[in-house]
Amino acid sequence: MQVLVARVDREGVKLKEIDVESGTTLAQAVKIAGWNLGASQRLAVWNVLADPNAFVKEGDRIEILPELTVDPMTARRLREEKNSAPANALRQGRHGGKHRLI
Repeated sequence: MQVLVARVDREGVKLKEIDVESGTTLAQAVKIAGWNLGASQRLAVWNVLADPNAFVKEGDRIEILPELTVDPMTARRLREEKNSAPANALRQGRHGGKHRLI
């Protein structure tokens, strides 16, 4: 049966179409494609998280998800801090103008 293995890296998305036997697990399919899984990497099938020990089905697209570089909660907090208005926003003017009557 044919499956597609997708991997995202710094150069972009790389796809490999491989033939596997019935009873092959997701982790084995990734290894057959020539890629190794990192300790904290996860797998998905058609963008749904999947157990690496689950069996592949005909036409599956197995995705190797990249490792998280920042904790999602920390990333959200940093985004919120960046997007919050500064305390002196009223003194600067609406469009960043410096000329304002006070």
